[in-house]
Amino acid sequence: MVRKRWRIKKTMVVPAQWNGSVEHFYHFFFGYFMPLVLWQEKTGISDFAVRNCGPMNPWFELLRENSELEFMPPGVMLQRVLTRRQEMQILRGWDDPLRFHRKSLEIFSTTVLNRVGIDSRSANSGQKRITVLDRTPSPAFFLASKSEVHASGADWRSMPNTERIADALKDLGSVTLVDAAAMSPADQVRLFARTDLLVAQHGAGLSNIVWLPTGAAVIEIKPPLAPVINEIFANLAASRAIDHASIDQDDEHAEVNPQLVHEIAVALLSSAGDSIPTASGKLPIRLIRQLPRRL
Repeated sequence: MVRKRWRIKKTMVVPAQWNGSVEHFYHFFFGYFMPLVLWQEKTGISDFAVRNCGPMNPWFELLRENSELEFMPPGVMLQRVLTRRQEMQILRGWDDPLRFHRKSLEIFSTTVLNRVGIDSRSANSGQKRITVLDRTPSPAFFLASKSEVHASGADWRSMPNTERIADALKDLGSVTLVDAAAMSPADQVRLFARTDLLVAQHGAGLSNIVWLPTGAAVIEIKPPLAPVINEIFANLAASRAIDHASIDQDDEHAEVNPQLVHEIAVALLSSAGDSIPTASGKLPIRLIRQLPRRL
């Protein structure tokens, strides 16, 4: 065992996500970035080492101003965890679909929103702002041998008629069709903080429910899914008190009826607060799962 006096003093912040890889957005966002923001707010520490998360690294720019980060390759971080060669803080992730904690999410979202210049969130009383997420093919990073999990985006799931769905909603408000993965983190946060209705296929982009204003709504297009992930975003919407509706998709790459999306959008936009889901599970287990985590 390495004696404490020989340890590297700079703290390395180690992700302990529920599942998946922190090179992919959902597990990075809830499994590493969110607990990191909360930890930094609690401790005030600004000089530390983080795991190199590849294409997710730009999100670290939304940590506290003047943060001094050292990016560590995964293998080096693992070696130092096993040998206890460096001081460390292990952060438990919030990417478990059954463990979204309302207060922690509120602190996280408010903190980051303030950093991008948004100090309040409320539903728009004028023309509705509708965001439709597009899924594009995997970036080159996920096709390379160095990627921990190959492929992402449209290679996993897609809606071939996404543009038609966006067009069908134009009579309801101002529609933005966007690939969020192509945006900077700050621009993503600003876009979703001003979105009244989010329409997206099941996928990591729905993590942006975190930024939606009070009174907003979500339509989730759901292909056949494994039970463990089927209710992820309904549970997230429940924790944020956001209206949520889902539409079944025949398979991961099937077209979706634009008229059905339009009908559900009309219902959600005309009855705010009527479609807030209940988190999955039974009481009291449901409440226990939502308890805040200790650092």
